[in-house]
Amino acid sequence: MLRRGFKSQCERRSAEIRKSLGLRADDALHGAELAAQMRVTVWNEADVRGLPALDLAQLTVVDGQSWSAFTLRIGTRHLVLYNSSQTAPRINSVIMHELSHIALGHELHSASLSDDGHLVPSNYNQDQEDEADWLGGTLLLPRPALLRIRREGLGDGQAMAKFQASEEMLKWRFRMTGVDYQLRVR
Repeated sequence: MLRRGFKSQCERRSAEIRKSLGLRADDALHGAELAAQMRVTVWNEADVRGLPALDLAQLTVVDGQSWSAFTLRIGTRHLVLYNSSQTAPRINSVIMHELSHIALGHELHSASLSDDGHLVPSNYNQDQEDEADWLGGTLLLPRPALLRIRREGLGDGQAMAKFQASEEMLKWRFRMTGVDYQLRVR
């Protein structure tokens, strides 16, 4: 369960971030823009030098649906590594999710070393995952953007393209914010 006031805090943070980038509160924000502002490096698996073709195929074809992204902290810098085999809206969403972990100061719940000595990042605790889900969704589709989508009569496909958000994310944000219900009641 999210702590009291967290959802409102996310809406304010989203507006502040957009303002700092010269965007309106209802403008689209893409993960790459936010990463640049936060000075976070964003790579996909092909950017990892020396990764053998067989390993690349394993990550994107054989096990392409088993992972989306993860974050590594190297000294004071962060690296978000995402799976390029997913759709553009999914990639944007997972980048926002990972950037949310960083913005919220989350630390990995655990990490381990594989038998051959490679670092295997695990995950964040469930409360941190829930917070990153909420902030990530708010960064993608803040309440003012949802209201704009409805005011302008944008179809789901148009809204998804404009905000680089998946259908699942769009529906989740409308459901969780109650925007459609509130507009119907008015």
